[in-house]
Amino acid sequence: MSRPHLFPWLPYVVLAWGLCLAAPLRADTPAPTPPLAAHEVAVWFAPQAGGAPIFAHRADVPMNPASTMKLLTTLVALDTLGPDYRWRTQLLAEARPTGDTLTTPLYWRGSGDPRFDRDGLADLLRTLRARGVQHLAGGVVLDKQVFSSHGSAANFDHDQNEAFAVPPDGLLSHLKVVWLTLFARGTAVAVALDPPLAGLTVDNQLKLTEGVCLGVKQHVSLTVQGTRLTLSGKLPATCDGERLYASVFDHDQYQQALFRSVWQEVGGTLTGDITVGRTPANSVTLASHDSPTLGEVVREVNKFSNNTMARQLLLTLGVQQPRTGDTLTDAKAVVRQWLTSHGLTLPELVLENGAGLSRRERISAAGLGQVLQQGAASPYAPEFLASLPIAARDGTLRRRFVGQSIAARLKTGSLNGVRTLAGYVKAADGQSYVLVILASRPEGSPLNPALDALVAALIAQPRQQPAGL
Repeated sequence: MSRPHLFPWLPYVVLAWGLCLAAPLRADTPAPTPPLAAHEVAVWFAPQAGGAPIFAHRADVPMNPASTMKLLTTLVALDTLGPDYRWRTQLLAEARPTGDTLTTPLYWRGSGDPRFDRDGLADLLRTLRARGVQHLAGGVVLDKQVFSSHGSAANFDHDQNEAFAVPPDGLLSHLKVVWLTLFARGTAVAVALDPPLAGLTVDNQLKLTEGVCLGVKQHVSLTVQGTRLTLSGKLPATCDGERLYASVFDHDQYQQALFRSVWQEVGGTLTGDITVGRTPANSVTLASHDSPTLGEVVREVNKFSNNTMARQLLLTLGVQQPRTGDTLTDAKAVVRQWLTSHGLTLPELVLENGAGLSRRERISAAGLGQVLQQGAASPYAPEFLASLPIAARDGTLRRRFVGQSIAARLKTGSLNGVRTLAGYVKAADGQSYVLVILASRPEGSPLNPALDALVAALIAQPRQQPAGL
């Protein structure tokens, strides 16, 4: 494995960059991206079918994988639970109701479903109404005891109101976000909330203007303060129907507001409080809702790099194979047992939450590459490979490699100062390869163009041997 070497074509990349710097730039020309330096990147490039790499650079160095860590989490979940695994959310009571009023508490019990949403709750509550229950006189209890621990995403406190930083929860609902759809109505902008949460208010300061819609985020500022959403800016009428989303409330508040909203929609009434607690033993099930399959969930996790759903997946492993009683500890043990059972030794592996939303997580390019080789050999390889973004087509790669003849399924990763790519590519020789690129440089200098150029170069000359710098 070649560690002190980079690529034979690197001097030409550097030369091209130098020529760009020397050429006069128009005022609207973006600044050129510095090429990757040897110490900033780790690469592992090997046949998809298995075996040693045909090229490796700093491949054993532990690096922050960002969201490419989701590849390990989702593959272990598929292999351990099976792609047809489903989560079940239930409504229970201490006895079946005999009339239109439930006098004892209604227990809403979660299973850690990453995809439970407003429609899932509506399904449960419509079933309850079909039983003849209209009034809940004993209140509602949120049972989210399925996870004994949730894990951390340390040093992301300043992002706590961002949707990508929503922490896991045993009764996660609608990813704890609200969608705002903006409509041009006359000379003003109207805002519709989905779901319309009780207690959430919108301060709509938007002005309707003429012009081209450059994407709603280019025109609208959205801030969240407590129970208030504030929208400001000038929205072109051509942005009619565009949507924004925001993380609101904490989990308990969100679930309380969502329940009240949906229960009212289906014609129910409620007296008493909505609290957090545990379902009594021997309670009877009044309604249940099954999630989409794990195969479908994994596709959403990897295509769109959903941190919250990935963290729910990791914790589910600990629930399904308990050892110590601590969900996160047990989940990490399942991952390491899977690695051992497949003959993979990753001494450098550091897991915090399995999503890559972490300053702590570490893996080597070689380690992640070997995981990907195992993924291609898995009985569930079709589901796993189908979950990765396709170059220039969908997911987080839909705007990358556009116009290039690149056949690749690659998971992306992005943190401040970190950019990563990992997955499967087809090279010019017609063969399929596993490719992992982990890169890190100080914030403020873009990395994606350099990574994309590196992918194109490796695909073009897959068997080219590296030369010393």
